[in-house]
Amino acid sequence: MSNHPLAKLFTSLWLTVGLLLFSLVIIFLGTMAQEPMGLNIAVDRFFKSWLVDSVAFKAACIKTLELLGVQMAPVTPDEVLQEPRFLGVFPGGYLVGTLLLINLLAAYIQRFKWSAQKAGVYMSHIGIITLLLGQIITDVLQVESFVHLERGDRRNYSVSFDDNELIFMLPMEGGKSNRVVSIPEGMLKKNSVIEHPELEDLEIKVIRHWANAKPLTAEQLVKLDQEEQGKFQKQVVDQTFEVMNTRISSMEEHLKDSPNAEHRQNLTRVKGRFFEAQSQNIELRELADLLGLVGEMEMQVYALKENNKKIVFNDASVRGLIIKIRSFEDQRTIAGLFNNAIKGMLRGCKLSEFDSNATDFAQKIRDFPGGAGGNIEENTGKFVKRIRSKAKLYYADTTKGGLGDHFRFMQPLQIGLSQNDRNLPAVVFEVIHKGKWIGTYLASCSSEFVQTVEVGDQSWKMILRPKRHYMDFDLTLVDLKWEKYSGTEIPKNFQSRMVVEDSEESRLVDVKMNEPLRKNGQTFYQYQMNENQIGETVQTVLQVVRNPNWITAYVGCVIVSLGLLYQFLYHLLGFSRKRRQNAEA
Repeated sequence: MSNHPLAKLFTSLWLTVGLLLFSLVIIFLGTMAQEPMGLNIAVDRFFKSWLVDSVAFKAACIKTLELLGVQMAPVTPDEVLQEPRFLGVFPGGYLVGTLLLINLLAAYIQRFKWSAQKAGVYMSHIGIITLLLGQIITDVLQVESFVHLERGDRRNYSVSFDDNELIFMLPMEGGKSNRVVSIPEGMLKKNSVIEHPELEDLEIKVIRHWANAKPLTAEQLVKLDQEEQGKFQKQVVDQTFEVMNTRISSMEEHLKDSPNAEHRQNLTRVKGRFFEAQSQNIELRELADLLGLVGEMEMQVYALKENNKKIVFNDASVRGLIIKIRSFEDQRTIAGLFNNAIKGMLRGCKLSEFDSNATDFAQKIRDFPGGAGGNIEENTGKFVKRIRSKAKLYYADTTKGGLGDHFRFMQPLQIGLSQNDRNLPAVVFEVIHKGKWIGTYLASCSSEFVQTVEVGDQSWKMILRPKRHYMDFDLTLVDLKWEKYSGTEIPKNFQSRMVVEDSEESRLVDVKMNEPLRKNGQTFYQYQMNENQIGETVQTVLQVVRNPNWITAYVGCVIVSLGLLYQFLYHLLGFSRKRRQNAEA
């Protein structure tokens, strides 16, 4: 068997060295990918996979090239979460670890010869193999979740931080437990059709899915536009001050040696108004007037030289800036009128109704003083066009469900990849029963509102929420304590006092930092505490770890320790025996 090519390959020392080198590369690439992908995703893609996919490998390579001074466009969150084009372009942690384990076992089978002198070495290696196997099993079976409790709260479940589920619940008669059907968020792909045997001929057809989104009413949509225009206002102000500062400095340089005292005095007055404007919350229209004053001053200083590009009115970008300022002022007035005049008509309206209301508003604004005779009518059209565009972009077309009736728009948000980022997904889907269309619904993790889906004489309850892990006992928070080191915000002690109840016992326990609660294969660690606005501690968060394979790590460590102890004692006794023999001789 030792001469077989496969046996030589799997017992080769070169294979061992090569796999160890691959391990180092995987560790390096996985570390590089943590910044663009987030810790959890990088660990899953590099260390808890058989093969590293193309997107993860690309993210790691781009970050590595940055260290060498080569700048490339980073991988976007959308690319990270979408299905990669190539599922395997580099060995993953599981593959390298498995091959190392096979290499170790094969080498032992081929070279193993029992010897009391090396028994401790054999035992230590068996312990290492146990630790390797235990780590792989732990990665597969371990589940982490969290319990959030306020004083008096009672829970028999924990919730996942990253995973979500679309829940359908059917209340049962006679006080029996609800029938609960869970659909993981991973199945809620666009255009997918989901069937479940427990849903009794119901089909779920996904229309749209957002990995992270915020539901909006029509009023909130207009407010969002105002906030974005406020950012635009700041850009305009900064740009205007920069233009004026450049032109005033240029004129100062030009007039430094000029005998014209009147021009220098006028420039001093203009400069004084400029600094005064910078220190105040100046209105945009006043800023436009000040910019025009700088232009007039330039015309005096440069004596109307033909084709002089320094004069502000000869600069197309500055002329456009003045128009932007006045246009923005008109549109800000329009936004206020729009929000106050017809926001009641927009609540819960459909997209066609929203469009109609916006058109009606464009007609009504003509009665506004100065509207028909000036630029305000044109700016009204710009405002309505922009709001229509946002409405169509964010619109969630639903026909039923209380959530969809209130929130008609969904604002996509930046997808969070950091370990502490919590994405709040949303989904629009159709419910079909035996080929008959029931309605279109919106579900969002941003709201705990439970909706009703009527199917014949059955009323299903529906909600999109963080995935729950149910326990066979109850936890009730009695009191909580958050102690800090004196004069600092550094936590000294987190402590939660709670009652643990099941069918056999009811006892009071304290969960502290480094003193977890262990119950029925689960370990509850004191994770963090939250305060309200006045600084009062109101909520405790426990991290829950379920690891059926927890004992393997202890067994492996004991085996390694016994092997090392045996090897040490064997050589110590042998050395003592030889020393005694030499002394007797």
